[in-house]
Amino acid sequence: MANATQEYPKIDPKKTNQLISTLGELVEKHNFDEAWTIAGQLNSILKEQAENLNGAEYSALEGVIKSFYSLNEQYKKFSQRTYAFARRANDVAS
Repeated sequence: MANATQEYPKIDPKKTNQLISTLGELVEKHNFDEAWTIAGQLNSILKEQAENLNGAEYSALEGVIKSFYSLNEQYKKFSQRTYAFARRANDVAS
């Protein structure tokens, strides 16, 4: 039986870098739904290719993913707070 590292093709640094770049562009445009999909792809690469990454590559990719998920959580909270504020402001104005 083949081990897990042999079941996946070797990591493509160009593809990974392009995904990271796309993630940054989407976040910059506040397009968190599409960014979530890209972050999921990067997370899959991290999990599937962990043994093929050197320590620096692994840490960098893990850092990007963790930062995005943290930022996404903050963005969701901010969106909820702004919605609540808008509702209160509308109630006061009514």
